[in-house]
Amino acid sequence: MTPTPAAADEGRDVKIIARGAWPHLPTHASAGIGTDREHHLWVIRDGVELARRAGGTNARITVPKALKVEAIDFKKYMLVVVEDGTQPMVGTSGGAPPSALYAVEVYRIDCDRDDAAKTMTVHYRLVPRGKDQAVLTRPLEAVLVERFDGQVKFNKLPPADKPGKEPESLGKAEKLVARAFWPDGWPPEAPRQEWVIRNYADLIDPRLRAPEPVLERMRAENAAKYAKALGVKEIDFTKQMVVGVSGGVQPAGARVEVTRVAADAKGNLTVSWKLHPPNSGEKVEGVAHAAEVILIDRTDGAVKFAQEPAKK
Repeated sequence: MTPTPAAADEGRDVKIIARGAWPHLPTHASAGIGTDREHHLWVIRDGVELARRAGGTNARITVPKALKVEAIDFKKYMLVVVEDGTQPMVGTSGGAPPSALYAVEVYRIDCDRDDAAKTMTVHYRLVPRGKDQAVLTRPLEAVLVERFDGQVKFNKLPPADKPGKEPESLGKAEKLVARAFWPDGWPPEAPRQEWVIRNYADLIDPRLRAPEPVLERMRAENAAKYAKALGVKEIDFTKQMVVGVSGGVQPAGARVEVTRVAADAKGNLTVSWKLHPPNSGEKVEGVAHAAEVILIDRTDGAVKFAQEPAKK
């Protein structure tokens, strides 16, 4: 259901004391360690499939950037993807976070494009985790190759540190146009968010369990982030509260603007906001979770959010 903006004559205006962009929302949400312990072998030939597999519509920006190409022309190219979430997470005696011991690698791709069988074979394997790969939860590699509309088969080789016989050649070796690696797979795109912080205690998740000095440090750090974003020295939660709204993951340069806060006779608030695209002609690189926070006088009334339609 598409939210509708508050009418101009609905309630009284609530003064916005301060406002600022909120840059701390992640663009992708973690699937959670242990929640997707599967082995995936994908061939991606169009943008719809890429968005479905790689965490949303902004995959058209994030995946090419990781591959170090401007864009993926699926009329000419396709992606071959190998992901291994089946490995156990192993800790070390030094207390480092648990990690999978192996990354994944497409070793070679064989294909005879003139053969009537029209079959491509992807040889892949596990490779020991590199020194620059801190933690691996769902190691994934994507390889960009020339488009092939025939059947694609996958052949798993022994791990690189346990070499076996060289795989039999099943055609000409394909040129790998580009490749990229993701230590945590392709997590889902983080959704749009709306939130209200009325109390100092609300600055952290109430479900967190830790020694009180640790929790207090987290509250103080978050309070400092909000104060910096709002451009104020500090926030007095006995008199004030923070309201935040995000437009979800957008091209870098997009921004959210709270246009009006209105209060009805019972003290309930309606926060109207709009999403502004990047400025015309602005060079856009990457994506961000566009969001704004505002500071208003504290109230115990309900808060609802209404997105104004974008200008055509």
